[in-house]
Amino acid sequence: MRSLLPEKYHYYIYVFALIVLVIGMPVSKFLMSLSQIILVCNWLLEGNLKDKFNKFFKNKPAIVLSSLLLLHFIGLLYTTDFSYALKDIRVKVPLFVLPLVISTSRVLSKKIFHIILQFFVAAVVFGTIVSTFILTGIIHREVVDIRTISIFISHIRFALLICIAIFICGYFIYNELKMSRKYLWAVILAWLVIFLILMESVTGLSVLTATLFILLIYIIIKLKNKVVKWGSIAVIFIGIISLFYAIRLKMTEFSRKETIDFSKLDTYTSQGNLYEHNLKEKYTENGHYIWIYYCGKELEQSWNLRSRINFNNQDMKGNKIQVTLVRYLASKGLRKDADALNTLTDSEIKAVERGVVNVKYPNVSSLNGRLYEICWELELYKTSGDANGHSITQRFEYWKAAIGIINTHTLLGVGTGDVQYTFDNYYEKNNSPLLKKWRLRSHNQYLSIAVAFGIIGLLWFLITLFYPVIKQKMVFDYLYITFFIVTIISFFTEDTLETQAGVTFYAFFNSFFLFTRENNRVEE
Repeated sequence: MRSLLPEKYHYYIYVFALIVLVIGMPVSKFLMSLSQIILVCNWLLEGNLKDKFNKFFKNKPAIVLSSLLLLHFIGLLYTTDFSYALKDIRVKVPLFVLPLVISTSRVLSKKIFHIILQFFVAAVVFGTIVSTFILTGIIHREVVDIRTISIFISHIRFALLICIAIFICGYFIYNELKMSRKYLWAVILAWLVIFLILMESVTGLSVLTATLFILLIYIIIKLKNKVVKWGSIAVIFIGIISLFYAIRLKMTEFSRKETIDFSKLDTYTSQGNLYEHNLKEKYTENGHYIWIYYCGKELEQSWNLRSRINFNNQDMKGNKIQVTLVRYLASKGLRKDADALNTLTDSEIKAVERGVVNVKYPNVSSLNGRLYEICWELELYKTSGDANGHSITQRFEYWKAAIGIINTHTLLGVGTGDVQYTFDNYYEKNNSPLLKKWRLRSHNQYLSIAVAFGIIGLLWFLITLFYPVIKQKMVFDYLYITFFIVTIISFFTEDTLETQAGVTFYAFFNSFFLFTRENNRVEE
């Protein structure tokens, strides 16, 4: 079948669809879907399908990359929940479509390749600006959790896209000839890093740091000047020691406790009500014990006079308001009674309503506050096993469940559609401490694949990851290898390929960096 349109028009439509796709990834799920529909329709209407499929089947990296979708079809053979399985396969369609279309379409000129990258960075920057306007109140939207400022896609997926955009900025800084443009890209890069900090994206900053570290090690190994090489190694070594020292200081600060003679605690408040002193709970805020000098009766009466949220209800983050309030008062070194509560300002009352638990971190955006919360989560989990509502420690429970499932479904897994059901069943049978609303999947892509398709499926997945890199010799391609490192690191803490945004991100950049440039095309 031949097209009714001249070939150049199909090429223009192809480039247009790619631009729409990279714009859609950070700011619009609709554009993500629409662009892929345009890509497929244009690809079909262009004709020469026999030649295209011949080209596709000769391209081993494209075949291997797209075979991940085939794994999900094989998983249908032993699944029980076909409704969920078909929904999952629908989400994963880009894993096949994008490698097929991009690997069999015309190569892009360097100029067009750069333009598409620039549109992507521009869309990411636009997303960060909108999020910043929400954070600062320019766009009126109540912000309870900093993660909600990412309104277009998940904050974690957005953080990964920001990481890719940062490395693309680095690419342009290196390749641009005009200094003015180098400075512009440097400013954009700096802003994106600052935004990751504003968004308190521990995942994004961790992935960015780890990727930079790996790149630095590679660059140092390639250095021929021994003085520069060993000097660089020394700098990195000092940097690592400094980082661990900073972490140790933070942990020491967190674990520091006030000295109290528990045998001499006051019994009554100034209003004559009885204090409760829970000496079994040793949790602290800023070194002050939380569950001593607690008078629930006074707190409830005084709180309800000042707040729109009832004392027995939840704060805006979904935690018990009384616990948030008690932690906040303790962080100030105050007792938990009416006198202490009445010293709080109206802005502090609103902060507690938003779920702020420590006086040091009253603002919505505080990376330092987020690090403190992580320390708190780890300490709480260590002493009580409670991970509910805490993103870091909940993952420990998810991973524990995933490993338990893999141990009983080792070779082939549970099938494409039975993953969530199997997790739910595991949590029930093992009396998981997680509440039902927190009982999610593994939050680890490697474990997710192993749960669904067993060890055999995991090995297949790893081949689809590493074979294209080796076959195409992409280890030395800056753009591809930074994307690759960001991706494989993100897989350890996220189910990146379980959402439309994550699948599109992975399938597009893999195909775009592998197949759109002349020097990366596989010889036929």
